[in-house]
This record gives sequence, structure tokens and C-alpha cells, in this order.
Amino acid sequence: MSGTSPSPTFKGVLTLGFLAFTAAIVAAHASPATGYELSIYRATPVAFWLGIAVAGVAALSVLFGTDSRRLVDGALLLGAGCLLAVTAIPILRSYAFYGAGDSLSHLGWAREIRSGALNPAGIVYPGTHLVGIFLGELTGLDLTLTLQYVPELVFPLVYVTAIPLCVGALTESRWAVPVGLVAGLLLLPINEVSVHLVQHPSSQAILFAPFVLLLTLRYLTDDDEDFPLLTPWGVALALGGIGLLFIHPQETMTYLSLVGALAVVVGLGHWFAPDGTVARYRPLGVHAVVFAVGLVAWITQHGRAVGRIEYVVTGLLTAGVTTGDGTQTRSESLAAIGGSVPELFVKLFGVTTLFCFLAAAVVVYHVVRSSDSPRNALVPLLAIGTVPPLGLFVVIFLADQGDHYFRFLGFISALVTVVGGVGLASLIRRANTEVASPAVGGPVRRIADGAGRLAGGGLPAKRLAVVVAVLAVLLTGQLVAVHASPYMYQSNKQVTAADLSGHEVLFEHHDGETPLLGLRGGEGRYVDAYYGRNAGETDPDLALLDGGVTGEQFRAGLPSAFDEDRYLVVQEGDVLQEVVLYDELRFPRSGFERLDRHDRIARIQQNGGMELYRITEAEPPDEGDGG
Repeated sequence: MSGTSPSPTFKGVLTLGFLAFTAAIVAAHASPATGYELSIYRATPVAFWLGIAVAGVAALSVLFGTDSRRLVDGALLLGAGCLLAVTAIPILRSYAFYGAGDSLSHLGWAREIRSGALNPAGIVYPGTHLVGIFLGELTGLDLTLTLQYVPELVFPLVYVTAIPLCVGALTESRWAVPVGLVAGLLLLPINEVSVHLVQHPSSQAILFAPFVLLLTLRYLTDDDEDFPLLTPWGVALALGGIGLLFIHPQETMTYLSLVGALAVVVGLGHWFAPDGTVARYRPLGVHAVVFAVGLVAWITQHGRAVGRIEYVVTGLLTAGVTTGDGTQTRSESLAAIGGSVPELFVKLFGVTTLFCFLAAAVVVYHVVRSSDSPRNALVPLLAIGTVPPLGLFVVIFLADQGDHYFRFLGFISALVTVVGGVGLASLIRRANTEVASPAVGGPVRRIADGAGRLAGGGLPAKRLAVVVAVLAVLLTGQLVAVHASPYMYQSNKQVTAADLSGHEVLFEHHDGETPLLGLRGGEGRYVDAYYGRNAGETDPDLALLDGGVTGEQFRAGLPSAFDEDRYLVVQEGDVLQEVVLYDELRFPRSGFERLDRHDRIARIQQNGGMELYRITEAEPPDEGDGG
């Protein structure tokens, strides 16, 4: 006996899971957002979270508790569905748009491309914009919706599909795909510092990278001896690299550093140890050259990319002067509202850190074990490939490039997920009463035998309960941080219909002369979304629509801060963010209340979610009354 419960029991569990999942989707869809929501988690109905929790536990129970291939396939589908439901909450709850910063600028770019005002080749990362436009043309939906589908559904689906297949390419365990799926569900690359679930090409490229990694692993172990670019896997890898380049060149550069390292190691293996394990892999030199030539040819056509490289070099040469100042300022602000850096680190990177330790242990084990299996030898090879991206992480950090180094951390987290998944599969195998059979093959078929049952059976009941509990805790700890929320001292990235329509009216009726102000960073992102990103950057007349109010000006009183008239935009989200989330740190409640009482401030536009004020310049003092 393997300790596996009868299939009818797990059929019932899986059925319950799908019913709970359906109820969760209905509950979320039936509760659309009616205004700005500071926390996307609290605003989403409790019924949704209960349904996802029940469905998730059911999926985990079936994945690790039965040896029925059909039931496990169903559990894989259910588990992936639960993740996509969480990532797609803004779609389920009818958000007008999701992504209040860079995403609005990308919306402007996409609108320019769709209208023909901008050639896609005119921007350095057109891939995600083109996918959003294609979905719009296919479905008839507006870009404000399809540009949510891209980051919340399309790329998470690619990621969660590629990760288990990558784990399966590195281990012969029958648990590779189920465990790989769970590892993928953690979405470790999403750190909400510089990798997000909004329209943000760098983030989408990081989620696409495991797919290119899968092509790389399949190519390395391919038996075809033809010229690399004449084999099916060789062509697929080249196309995958080109796809990654069009999504974002920075992540292509990072992946190129990995491929370059692998090419050198495999090349040395062929040269110095032709009978060794590494020499069994196909050379990657041709693909490294293709990636490098494509990257250089593409970025040299775009001044934006070249300027970024020059900025990094300049920052690196002056490293040590300002490096860390931004972090120190943020730490002080975080402490002022009751948070701390260690607390935030645990929330954002706690699960990632555990996987890092697990991945390190896996690498050490495979190095000490010195297996002759080509598949197992891929683990230390992949670890070597991770060294250059780590080096890039250090370089960008020292060059003081804001929070860009977290993008490299996100990329590395994807690699850690794959290697950590191998370790997790090994732990599950050891927890089983029967060791998985190594005599199975094929990237997917290796998990099943001809009878349609998984080699090794499911976990015994007690061990199953422990495994499900541990994995449920890990998933919960990670998925509460994939959307920005007060949990991590950030506000929801929701853009409401009132925000979009209010700015549309504002821009259409603006007098073309009076400068426009917003809180903190100004209204530049809405300028990009409405007029187009290129127009927003190049039209000098639009510069007056992008100004910000500082906390000091707001506290002192706005009329006294300016010597000529100004417009001021105040959104519902601004008030909730500054007063509730940031506890009036920079912009106090009294300042917002004063806007409606001051005799030189007039509210001239209101739509229930956005208000526009005109601030009249102060009258000069009467010099004749000087005495």
C-alpha cells in the first residue's frame, strides 16, 4: 500500500475545489469596485478569499495525495486557476485601469501605436504593447482593459506553465511537475519594489524568462547534431531570445549574461573533457552570439537605451557618493508611519529567502554528488549561469540606479524558483513511502506510466496533511504581497473611471496657460495616457500640465506658495493614501479640508472621485498703507 486514499475521495475533493473556485470568481465579479480602494485585498469580498483558500487546499491535496494522472492534471489546472484569479482581481472587479505610474505612460504609447502616430520600432520595448493591441483588435475591448490582461493573465500564465517544465527538465522525480507548479504559484519574482503585476515591460520580461530558460534546457539536452540554428529546439531558442528582446532589452542583457556563462562552461567541457558530462550538452556559442548581435543592433537604434547605459556608467564612476541615500530616506519615512525595514523585508522577501537557502542546498548536493546524469548535472551548470546576473545586480546597486537592482533580483528569483523546486521535489519524494521510479522519460510523460497512474503513488494521509499545511502557509505568505497594499505600506495601483474621465475633461477644457499641479509627482502620467507618451515628452506646451506640490507647500498653505494662478488636481486615492496610509506624514487632513474653505481656492470640477481646484494668486500688499 502506498498510503494513497481511494480515487473517489479525491474526485470529491477536486470537485469541491472547482465549485469553490467558481463561487470565488462569481463573488469577485459580482462586487465591482465603485471607487478607489486603498487595499485591494480588503476590498475584495471575503467569499472570494474563502473560495480560493478551499480550492487551493483541494488542489494541493489532490496533487500530493493521489496517483491518478487525470486527477493530478485537474489539480494542476485548478491550482493555476487559483493563482490567475488572484493576479486578475483588478479584471474580475472591473477596475477601469490598473497601474497608476509607468503603466499610464505605457497606455499612452500603446494608444499612439494603435492610432498609427508611432511606429512600434520607435520604442525600445514594444512587445507587451503589441500584445495588448492585438488582444484589443481581436476582442474589440479597450486598451485600458487589454493592457490589464497582458500583465495579470498572459504573462503569469506563461510563467506558471514554464516553471514546472523547467523543474521537470532538471530532475527525474515524479514530483517535478506538481512541485514545480506550486513553486511557480509563489510568483517569487514579483517583489512590488521594481517587479509588478501591472503594465511594466521589465516585469513581463522577467516572467517570460523561464520560458526562454525552458527552451535553453531543452536545447542543451537535444540529441540533434545539426547546426544549432537548423534544429527545432535551436530555432525555438533563437526566437524565444528575440521575443524577450522585444519585451525588454535589459532582461535580454541579463539572460545573455547567463547564456554566455553557460556557453563558456559547455565550450570548455567540449574542449578539455570531451568524455565528461558537460560535453554531452549542445554548445551555446552560436545562440550567445545571436543574442548579443540582436541586442546591440536593437538598442543602438534607441537613444533612450544608450542614454541609460551612459547613466549607469556615470553612476558607477561616482559610486559611494550618493549610493544608499534613497534607501536611508525611505527607511526614515517608513519608521515615521510605524514600519521598519526588517519587517518589510520579511513580508516581501521572506519566502524568497527560504527558497534561496533551499536552492543553495540543492546546488551543493548536486556538486558533492557528482552525478553522471546529464539532467542532474544541469543544476550546478545553471548555478554557474546565475553568477553573471548576480554581478549585474551588484553593478547596478553600486551605480545608484534607484531601485533598478530589484529587477535583477526578480530575474534571479525566477532561477532560484526553478532550482528550489528541484529541492522541494526531492523533499516530497523522501516524504513518500515509495521512492519515485527513475525509469520514466519525456518532459511531461515522465510523470506517468502507461496505466495512467503516477510512479510512486501519493503521500500517506499524515504526511499529506503536513505538506499541504506547509505549502499553504508559503503560498499565503507570498500571495498577500503580489499586489501593492497597506500590508507593505503601499497604496493600491488602481486607476478609477473617475480619474480617467476627470483628466479627460480637464485636458479638453484647460485654458492652455495656467500650470497644473498634482500631489507629489504631478500629473505627467495622465498627460502621457491622454496625449501619448511621445507627445508628453516632446511638446513643450504640455510641460505646464506636469507639476507637483510638496508637503511643505501643502502644509504652509498653497495660495502663499505661488505668485500666479495654478490648477490643483486632488484624487480620492490621494486623500486616502496621504491621510490613512501615510498617517498625514507629508499631507495632513487639515490641508485637504482647507482647500474648500480658503477664499483664494475655488473648486471648479468634481465627479465623485477627482476634484479640480483653481488657486488664485495673492494680491500684492497696498504700499500706500505703509504709514
